[in-house]
Amino acid sequence: MNHLAKLALARQAFDQLVPLCEPENVSGWNPSPEQRAQYVHLVNTIVEGYGSLVSMERRHLREEGQIHSVLPESHLGFVRETLKPRLQAIRAAADLLDPEGKLLRDFFHDMDVGTHPAASHVVRGTFDEGLHQIYELLDRNPDWGDDHSFVPDLAGEVMDSRLIQFDPDAWLNRASELAPIRSDKRNFSLPMHVRMRLEELYRAYVFGLWLSVLGLSRAILEYAILDNASKFGIDPIWPVDQYGKRKEKKLSHLIDELNRHLPDHMTAMNLLRELGNEYLHPNKSATSKDSMLRRQHDAEQVVRTLVEVVEAIYLAPRKG
Repeated sequence: MNHLAKLALARQAFDQLVPLCEPENVSGWNPSPEQRAQYVHLVNTIVEGYGSLVSMERRHLREEGQIHSVLPESHLGFVRETLKPRLQAIRAAADLLDPEGKLLRDFFHDMDVGTHPAASHVVRGTFDEGLHQIYELLDRNPDWGDDHSFVPDLAGEVMDSRLIQFDPDAWLNRASELAPIRSDKRNFSLPMHVRMRLEELYRAYVFGLWLSVLGLSRAILEYAILDNASKFGIDPIWPVDQYGKRKEKKLSHLIDELNRHLPDHMTAMNLLRELGNEYLHPNKSATSKDSMLRRQHDAEQVVRTLVEVVEAIYLAPRKG
């Protein structure tokens, strides 16, 4: 069964689940054993459907660099407007009703979204073993001299470098956390400048370049707003001043004007702007120094936030 079929089942399960009890109200619900079992089954179907979608998207993103995911309009609306905002509450409801099944649900959820056990260093271990095999191969064939294409010493320098930070397990883990831009139109295409910036942002995130992630996220937000300014009836330039000049509006002003059209994303846009400013324009304050210690956490937050905001900006209908 493909991800779209599983997502369709998830939608049906959600429609059956809500009449039984809203997920947010489960703590005060007193279900019969049959209702309890039915509710947990419906939640598992919902979680499996969404996990299948996320797993497919992240696999294509990781393997093919595919930053655009297409869903039928009805599925996209269900995922964006209903499922994602309530998924945490849905899972929490099942955990209350079936605490013994929580561990298994968490395990399958992690399998669905494609996480990798970075702590085990299994991928790094594969490279180490491969390098060891090459050394043994060269030892067994001393007559080759320098007449071969292997450079194990140089490969070892790369793997042990403090600058390069060769950590493929962590790279895979972070790649599995990324999400594409979703739309319901196959012919939808992000402008080249946005797409290239997003691709670079994703690579920076995978390789742990946190300051680059934070700066790029702010830049992508600003470019996305400017690219869609006419759609929202926003003039990115101030009226002529007393000196006959027109100045460009700051990102904060653009966000304020966009608030009329995308009020639900105002907080997210300001977060991207503020964090970008904090890391791009640091000062000598204690707050600025302390922020360096949380740059990874902030980078993780802005990547998730940026995807949602860019999606909303580009998929919003034209004004009027």
